[in-house]
Parts: sequence; structure tokens; C-alpha cells
Amino acid sequence: MRSLPIDVPAGPRAEILRCVHEEPGIHLRRIERETKLALGQVLYHLDRLERMGLLVSSRDAGFRRYFAAHEVARGDKPFVGALRPRIPRAVQLALLEHGPQTHKALQQRLGLAPSTLSFHLQRLVAANVLVRERAGTANIYALADAEATQRALVSYRSSFRDPEVDRYVEETDPFARRTTPLSM
Repeated sequence: MRSLPIDVPAGPRAEILRCVHEEPGIHLRRIERETKLALGQVLYHLDRLERMGLLVSSRDAGFRRYFAAHEVARGDKPFVGALRPRIPRAVQLALLEHGPQTHKALQQRLGLAPSTLSFHLQRLVAANVLVRERAGTANIYALADAEATQRALVSYRSSFRDPEVDRYVEETDPFARRTTPLSM
């Protein structure tokens, strides 16, 4: 038996689907802000969209992140979700570009307060996006899966709306460079 695609008419559900499609890994409060719907309405429609099989969600450090069904591979969801917030994304970009680093080196490179950086590093380690190793008295942080992080940056580049992501992708991925069409 062939299943027919589910058609979502214009309205709150279609607006929520648009937000999730444009920004995979978006969280509840961001959907609420983007759609300008009441929190109760957003929760109701998210529940319905999940029951319809159009959305899937996953927990991430206190947030429930939403993805359009069948658009993001299961293994990529933690990496996409971890790249959503600005500071964790900056940490991961720094580690991609410069390799494993100590807390102090990351702090100097990113210009963050030590406690702010520690907070985000702990969350990234808990999410298995980063690994932490002891080297004497220092902790050295590295990406758990640099290829998955890079793949998430390249695949979902437009959804981050971050010039640093654009710069990184254009420098590392030869196919991502913007080219001008040849004139005839």
C-alpha cells in the first residue's frame, strides 16, 4: 500500500514546518519567537506534527530540538543541534581550524570569560561533540568527530546565517565557493 504525502494547509502548522525546515535543530522558544504564536499553540502544533510523522525531536542539554522528518540523518542531529548556539559554534569552528586546544588557548582565541567558556565546553563534552583529555594540569579539547561537524556546517550552512561559517566553508570546501557565471 502506497502512502500519500501529508498536505499541511496554510496556517500555524505550515509556519512551524517552514521554521523547522529553514533551521534544522531549532528549539521551542525560537519557534515561538519566529512564528509569533503563543507557547501553548506552538506546543500543540509541534505535538501534532510529530504524531503526523512530519517532525522528529531530540533532547539536547535542556532543549528539545526539532527536525523535519527524513531531512537530517540520525547521526548528524547532535552535531547540527550543537552548532545552533553562537558560542558552541565558535568553539567548534576554532577547533576545526586550529586543532585541539587548551581551555586558555580557546579563551584567548574567542575572547570569552573563563566561566562562559567552561559552561559551553562542559555541555559539548556531555553531548559527545567534544572530547576532553588531561595533559598535566591542563585540559585539551578536541572535536569528537571532526568530519561530522564539518559535514553539518557544509550541509546546513545557509541555516546558520553566520559569516564565520560562510568563510570557513568557502575556505575548506572547493565546491562551496561562490562563482560568477561565465559570460558568452
